[in-house]
Amino acid sequence: MRAAFFDIDGTLVGFRTHGVAASAREALRRLRQAGVRLFIATGRSSHGVPQVIRSLAEEIPFDGYLTFNGQYCYTADGTVYRDVPLDVRDVHAIAEKADAGLFDLQVMQLSRTFVNRRSERVSRAEANVAEITPVLDLSHIDDEPVYQLCAFVDPGEEHVFADACAHVTHTRWCDAFCDVIPTGGGKPAGIAATLERWGIAPEDCIAFGDGGNDVPMFGCVGVSVAMGNASDAVKAAATHVAPDIDEDGLYVACKDLGLI
Repeated sequence: MRAAFFDIDGTLVGFRTHGVAASAREALRRLRQAGVRLFIATGRSSHGVPQVIRSLAEEIPFDGYLTFNGQYCYTADGTVYRDVPLDVRDVHAIAEKADAGLFDLQVMQLSRTFVNRRSERVSRAEANVAEITPVLDLSHIDDEPVYQLCAFVDPGEEHVFADACAHVTHTRWCDAFCDVIPTGGGKPAGIAATLERWGIAPEDCIAFGDGGNDVPMFGCVGVSVAMGNASDAVKAAATHVAPDIDEDGLYVACKDLGLI
């Protein structure tokens, strides 16, 4: 393996501890020593990469970061090599639906992330990752480009906003909300740009994840690992299933696959 891609929440960072296990750190360290390039591939924003990962990177450097589900990718030194925000017309169309009270909306820009209101549903989702997002009026969507929107709609209800758009697709990490990104985007697009930049073949890569938005990523690498805390659908899409993130899953998977 020449490159490894890691989701953050539920893959590197545990839901119980909100930290990175010592065993996961050891796995990353040994992968790095073996010459494997390490990449973060997350639905989080570039500014929303949690401090626990930033601190980890000071000890075990990552070569690059695929943020906003691959819409904004940059190297460890901050060089941007993929930059694809949402079409402003689609952003306005979705914001109008949210303003009408059809669903709650999280807006993700380069400098900030905000929600249009803090409902009970939003609060529950925030508690899952131990974060609180500021509340701002949706008029602020025009302050700068929007790279991702999180629409708090149930699975199967995505048409509530999608029918009003021409250039978006959506993916889902959990049932609480879906990530809205440009058509043709997603983690596979970020991985493709990454492999082109570093001259690495897809079959020489491995990806680790636990959510629905990781499934497309599994299809564009040679080996894919679903964490034990993933849903059955995510596990079925992977070539390998690891133990739970909070049960040393990352380390065990790397050991079982002969990577460390």
